[in-house]
Amino acid sequence: MGSKNYLNHILINAIQHLPIGIFWKDIHGQYLGCNKHCLTIFDLPSEQFIIGKTDAQLKPAFKEKQLPNEALYQTDQEALIHGRSVIANAMTLETIYGHQQFEITKIPLKNRAGKTVGLLGIAIDVSSKFRSEQKLQEKTALLNSIFDALPDFVIYKDIEGRIVECNRAALKLAKKKKADVIGKTIAEILPASTAQASIAYDTQLKTNYKSANYKMEFELAGRQVYVDVHKHPVIQNNELVGTVSISRDIKERRINLQKIATLTKHDQLTKLLNRPTFLQSLEDIDQDSHWGMLLIDIKKLGQLNSNYGTEIGDQVLIHVGEQIKKIVPDDAFLARIQGDRFAILTNQASSPNQLNYLCNKLIDKLNRQIAIQGHVIDLAICIGAANYPNTVQDTNQLLTCSEQALSRSRKHTEQYYTLFDPVLEAHAEAEKRLIDDLKHAINNKAIDLYYQPVVDANSKAVLGVEALARWHHPEQGLIMPIKFIELAEKNNLIGQLGEVVLEKACQQLALWRAQGIDIFMAVNLSPIQFNDPQLISKIKYYIEYYDIPAHRLEIEVTESALLESNHTADNMLEELIKLGVRLAIDDFGTGYCSLSYLKNMPAHKLKIDKSFVDELELDKTTTAITRSVISLARELNITVTAEGVEEESQMKWLQAQQCDQFQGYLFSRPLPSDKFCLWYKQHHATHNNITYLQPAETNMSLPVL
Repeated sequence: MGSKNYLNHILINAIQHLPIGIFWKDIHGQYLGCNKHCLTIFDLPSEQFIIGKTDAQLKPAFKEKQLPNEALYQTDQEALIHGRSVIANAMTLETIYGHQQFEITKIPLKNRAGKTVGLLGIAIDVSSKFRSEQKLQEKTALLNSIFDALPDFVIYKDIEGRIVECNRAALKLAKKKKADVIGKTIAEILPASTAQASIAYDTQLKTNYKSANYKMEFELAGRQVYVDVHKHPVIQNNELVGTVSISRDIKERRINLQKIATLTKHDQLTKLLNRPTFLQSLEDIDQDSHWGMLLIDIKKLGQLNSNYGTEIGDQVLIHVGEQIKKIVPDDAFLARIQGDRFAILTNQASSPNQLNYLCNKLIDKLNRQIAIQGHVIDLAICIGAANYPNTVQDTNQLLTCSEQALSRSRKHTEQYYTLFDPVLEAHAEAEKRLIDDLKHAINNKAIDLYYQPVVDANSKAVLGVEALARWHHPEQGLIMPIKFIELAEKNNLIGQLGEVVLEKACQQLALWRAQGIDIFMAVNLSPIQFNDPQLISKIKYYIEYYDIPAHRLEIEVTESALLESNHTADNMLEELIKLGVRLAIDDFGTGYCSLSYLKNMPAHKLKIDKSFVDELELDKTTTAITRSVISLARELNITVTAEGVEEESQMKWLQAQQCDQFQGYLFSRPLPSDKFCLWYKQHHATHNNITYLQPAETNMSLPVL
């Protein structure tokens, strides 16, 4: 008996200290007792306080606390009536800790006869579990909302390929309800070929567990669908349990990309191919076929834009593009590759005869008057054409060769079109290499200077020299000035060349002065240099750097350059004079300058051109002009130098007219600096008994520049 009481004591003590609420009632709902946890969480004074009382009688003790009395009472009745345990899930009760959720179990207590004599209540705090479940439900609801809000089509399938879940976008695409889709296979939803491709990727995922990306196009529910599919494996415990397919509708994107491609590949004004697309087409053509290329240039489009406005110019371009399109073969590549230039590439006009025919047809159609917005436009074109492989052996050269042919058409106004000539191409290539070599020579100051003496007309004393440029090409040898000067002018190198000559001349003058040779240095100035706003500062720099007297530097400017000069150039001449530099007008008489022009020209010297000297006493007009120039110059106190004096008779006639200075082969041809020094020393010592060069010796291969 003692042992039994001991066990009861232990059991009651354990119940009292359990961290769950335990209470017991009789069949009338009166409390018979409770453990300490019940008293604590509901803030009750003692166990004796509740014994004998019902829930209704205890309610005042709970004051305003929320207790679901009716619900608890119903679970009491259910347990008593049915004689079995009843669980009330997530009952919300207000405790000292605030509102908490409890799982309350009511267990009927029976006597040995099996008669229900009371109830045992167990209240377990499930607040944390309830909150976790609530958060999980909220999270699930949020994910479901996001899942259904996704614009992409999302489908989850199990390992057997049956659809387990899909979002609203996928249902909308298929025009089906979820009940019609869940449990179905893709083969039952999509067209056979599309389903087969999807199943193939599913099979691939089952093998390698790797995601797959692919594009599919199919018809579904009367709509053409083009999707970008991303398929991912669903893995649990290292096993594949299904797949998720995320498909994005890219049909609109493809349409937009096609529009963008069209815009990027075509000229926006004429709707023809643009230059990059045309060049790509040229790269991709069949090398085994014969091809012809034509470049069509609208003459004076810039003038049309200036006269009538760019809107009229645009209409001209559209008109030309449309007319060309009507003439060329349908499969030809037709493009606008520059502002005023169109290109045609076709394998239907590859022979010279075919190109001639097409060129004539285009000229006949386009070289005519057209009316645009009330304006009569005189439209004119020129064409350059080339063909492969007859005259051009590499398709990559078709465009270059056509451009060369077009350039010749533009230069010869009477020539409407030109077919490429490989001989001319070879000449152009050689010229291009020569231009590159000239650039290199100028950049490295590999231009030599030769010096032709200028002597006093009476004493024959050497007064100065004219610096003349010479170019010794490393492979071709000496190249005549008439050739490389023209190249320099055509390729915008003349300014740089002139600057090299100017600096070298100043440097040489300084060296000679150090050797006791006190003469002037004449340097030709190109029209480009003459219009250089930095010219004065450059000349001043060289004078100061090489420490030479300004009056020993003579700048020669052609008469034609002076005639074309503007107000800025006139100011520059004045600055030159202020600097102390002497100014000579070269080639005087060739520019048909009015002699009265000299009245306002601050020139120190006139140089009578060789063409006048050659005809002295042979042509009355030339003789009269030369006599007048010398006379007028003397009246104006301007020195006169006669160029190209090669015969003693010319010298004597000029002496009779009181010409001041001579320059020509009669005295010396142009010499390099070392040979000039030798000549100068000899002539300086014996100039009063000078031996003139004979006419036979004047036919030199080194013409004066």
